[in-house]
Amino acid sequence: MNKLDRPTYDDSTALDTLASNRRVASYPRLKRHVLTIKNGYRHYLAAHGNVSRIGTITLPKITAKFLRKHYASPPQALSYITQMRERSDSKTCPMCGSLHSGTLDHLMDKADHPAFAIFSLNLVPACKCNSKRSKNLVGSNPGERILHPYFDTVLAERIVAAHFTDLGPVPQVTTRVILDSSNPNFDAAVFHHNSIITHTSIKMYQMNRWSKLMELPQLIIRELKIDPTSRANLIHIIERERDFVDRTRESKNNWDSIFLSGLLDDNVIDWLYRKFTTTGRRCGTSLL
Repeated sequence: MNKLDRPTYDDSTALDTLASNRRVASYPRLKRHVLTIKNGYRHYLAAHGNVSRIGTITLPKITAKFLRKHYASPPQALSYITQMRERSDSKTCPMCGSLHSGTLDHLMDKADHPAFAIFSLNLVPACKCNSKRSKNLVGSNPGERILHPYFDTVLAERIVAAHFTDLGPVPQVTTRVILDSSNPNFDAAVFHHNSIITHTSIKMYQMNRWSKLMELPQLIIRELKIDPTSRANLIHIIERERDFVDRTRESKNNWDSIFLSGLLDDNVIDWLYRKFTTTGRRCGTSLL
């Protein structure tokens, strides 16, 4: 999860150019619906990407089919789609926080919302979470919706942390929203977490990180090649590692930072510090 800079492509001019091109199969049908599609674009912008406020744009089935085909195989007027695909490999998936992306995702899917099939502000880099996430864009309660990487500044804040219980070599692990409940985007963050993040392999990833931490702490937290001198020092070391990861991944909600945030829970800090200070354990060795 991450806040991204918005694309600056001129979607309106691109649509006009495409609709006027006699050499593409959508001509002249698409030309008849340019005004409707542009109104949809304006509505999308006015709603600041809030999917709960963006109405459905009705298009004839054949026009919708043409738009989806133009996305799949962009003509010259839509060369920005090719550019976005080529540049989509970012340090962190802005939708789920995994450590890669590599493809483009329609935030409002092109099957149900074909009017936005070629709209650059509806195209976000994503990992394979785009094929696993829930189809529902909004929930049944007010405020429940998918967050938008181009519009929702809350994505630049720390939203998600791991949660470890039954601590030991193989603990129970979940993820949870740690955004303050008073934040106006709290319900959206919870919905986004439940609709996207929980459908990924993040739990397995967190378990793998835990196993490596137990095997040799410095594999996960570089400063732990030397044992912490106090509980407070352990907290400081983890926070410093998390800050470094935040900067490296350009996100506070990448899966590594989510893991480190979970280690900062009081019960986990207490358990880890006891492990570091176990009688007879040598510095720089396994915690098992």
